[in-house]
Amino acid sequence: MSETLDATAVAERIHGGHPLEGLDLRGLDLRGATLGGGVLREVDLRGAGLAGADLRETMLIGCRLDEVDLREADLRHAVLQGTALPRARLDRARMVHTLLERCEADDARFDEADLRLAKLVETTLGDASLRRARLDRTAILQCTLGAIDLRDTTLVSVVLLRADLRRARLAGSTFERTVMVEATLAGRDLRGRRFRHCQLDGSDLSGCDLREADLRGCNLRGAKLVGAKLDGVRASQALLVGADLREVSATRAELRQALLAEAELGQADLRGADLYQCVMPRATLRDADLRDAKLEHADLSHADLRGADLRGATLTRANLHRIRDEGARIPGRSAALRPDPELAAAEDWQPEL
Repeated sequence: MSETLDATAVAERIHGGHPLEGLDLRGLDLRGATLGGGVLREVDLRGAGLAGADLRETMLIGCRLDEVDLREADLRHAVLQGTALPRARLDRARMVHTLLERCEADDARFDEADLRLAKLVETTLGDASLRRARLDRTAILQCTLGAIDLRDTTLVSVVLLRADLRRARLAGSTFERTVMVEATLAGRDLRGRRFRHCQLDGSDLSGCDLREADLRGCNLRGAKLVGAKLDGVRASQALLVGADLREVSATRAELRQALLAEAELGQADLRGADLYQCVMPRATLRDADLRDAKLEHADLSHADLRGADLRGATLTRANLHRIRDEGARIPGRSAALRPDPELAAAEDWQPEL
C-alpha cells in the first residue's frame, strides 16, 4: 500500500470510474462523502470516518475496515467480500440488499441498522450487536454467531441456516416466520419467547425452557426437545412429526390439532395438556403421564401407550386403533371409537403369491 490519497482525490477517482486498489487510507475523513458505485480492492480504511457516506452499490473486496465509523452510512446494494470489519460502527446504517460474504465482523455494531433483504454468508459475527436492527427477509447463512446480541430485535422471515445460538443474547427478541433449519438452541432459557410459524425442523432444543412460549404453527419436524420444559406452551397446529420429546414436561400445554406422528414422547409429563384432534399415529408414549389430558377426537392409532397413565383423560371419539397398551391405565377407553376389524383386516392383507 504505497499510494496515499486525500478525501477529494478519492471521490474524484471513484466518480471517474477508476477502481481503488492497494491504497492506504487509514484514518481518512470521508464523512458524508459520495462514493457510490466505487470498486475498492485491498484498500486499508482502518479508523477512517465514513459516517453518513453514500456507498450505494459499492464493492469492497479484501479491504480493512477495522474500527471504521459507518454510522448512518448508505450501503444499499453494496457488496463486501473478504473484508474485515472488527469493531466497526454501523449503527443506523442503511444496508438493504447488502451482501457480506466471508467477512469478519467481530464486535461490530449494527444497532438499529436496516438490514432488510441483506445477505450475510459465511461471515463471523462473534459478539456483534444487532440490537433493534431491522431484520426482515434477511439471510444469515452458515455464519459464526458466537455471543451475537439480538436483544429487543424482531426477526421477520429471516433465514438462519445451521445457526448456533447457544451463546446468543436473545432477551426481548421475537421470531416471526423465521427459518431456523438445524439451529442449535440447546439449554437456552426461552420462556415466553415468540416463535410463531417458524421453521425449526431438525433443530436442537434439548433442555430448553420454553414455558409459556408461543410455538403455534411451528414446523418442528425431527427436532430434538429431550428434557425440554414445555409447561403452558402454546403449540396448536404445530408440526412435530418424528420429533424427540422424551422426558419433556408439558403440563397444561396447548397442542390442539398438532401433528405428532411417530414422535417420541416416552416418559413425557402431559398432565392436563390439550391434545384435542391431535394426530399421533405410531407415536411412542411409553410410561407417559397423560392424566387429565384432553384427547377428544385425537388419533392415537398404532401408538405405543405401554405403561402410560390416562386416568382422568377425556377420550371422546379418540382413535385407539391397534394401540399397544400393556400396563396402561385407560379408564376412559369406553368413550373412544370402537375397534375397526375391517380396517385391521385391510392392514393385515397381503397379496397371494
